[in-house]
Amino acid sequence: MKEKILEVVDLCKEYPVKRGALLPKEIGMVHAVNHVSFTLYQGETLGIIGESGCGKTTLIRMLMGLEEATGGYVQFGDKKIHRHMPPLVRKNMQMVFQDPYASLDPRMSIQRILEEPLRIHERMSAEEKKSRILPLLEQVGLSRDSLKKYPHEFSGGQRQRIAIARALVTDPQLLLCDEPVSALDVSIQAQILNLLMDLQSEMDLTYMFVTHDLSVVRHISDHIMVMYLGESLEYAEADELFNSPLHPYTRALLSSIPEPDISMRNKKISVIKGEVVSPINPKPGCRFAPRCENCMEICTQCSPELKEVAPGHLVACHKYA
Repeated sequence: MKEKILEVVDLCKEYPVKRGALLPKEIGMVHAVNHVSFTLYQGETLGIIGESGCGKTTLIRMLMGLEEATGGYVQFGDKKIHRHMPPLVRKNMQMVFQDPYASLDPRMSIQRILEEPLRIHERMSAEEKKSRILPLLEQVGLSRDSLKKYPHEFSGGQRQRIAIARALVTDPQLLLCDEPVSALDVSIQAQILNLLMDLQSEMDLTYMFVTHDLSVVRHISDHIMVMYLGESLEYAEADELFNSPLHPYTRALLSSIPEPDISMRNKKISVIKGEVVSPINPKPGCRFAPRCENCMEICTQCSPELKEVAPGHLVACHKYA
């Protein structure tokens, strides 16, 4: 049986909304992440999908300690994290950001960028640092000549390789990837995805992978979680989710995937109608109810719980209660 590496229980994040600088009185709370729970096992990849603003990035920023959770907890191995990230956990949990140019300090050489995590988490001599960095640099497809250069001297794909090397230099167990290929050209995306999968196989890494690209998430993920307005609506194995989606929001997302096959030109696309409800002080009920064609009376009265309706397949919908 695989080792449980990460457990997230009822994680919440709320932001106060104020009228303005002159009237600082709070008018409500934005429920960015609302009671999200899941379990991640060693060597697996959990893909997280959903439209912009659904809380994907906020979720993984909380796991990294970049945002402070307002409820719930995270258990990494045998350590339960409520607010502040212990140094040992931070060393074993690293992040690859969406924009590699913004996440790399333009004033630092690549050698300094890669040595910085080692200065913080390890006690190493200069020679030991270099012996750790050089094999890793070659492993991500860059030459040792890159060490003396600066981020602006590289292409977008090369900068993302540097960001991946920086994340791996502390030998972490878990890598949190926040849309790591969305800012890259299509041909470069495939190279970075293949690199991530090769590194996972070689180093027994565990991934959380946030993306908008549904074809990418199926290619790289073992399990997929669908989020909408801060809540988890569906969770299942990748093939199970794509072959038998249960939630109407998931079905609409999957129907929007472009088909290169000309015979699929007349494929029916599920169009989501209606307006997205405000995440500020949301009313009781399912958050997708105003846009759902199968909405029932109970959907507007109480929020559905995420329940297992088939082995390993969970969905938050009153239709399956």
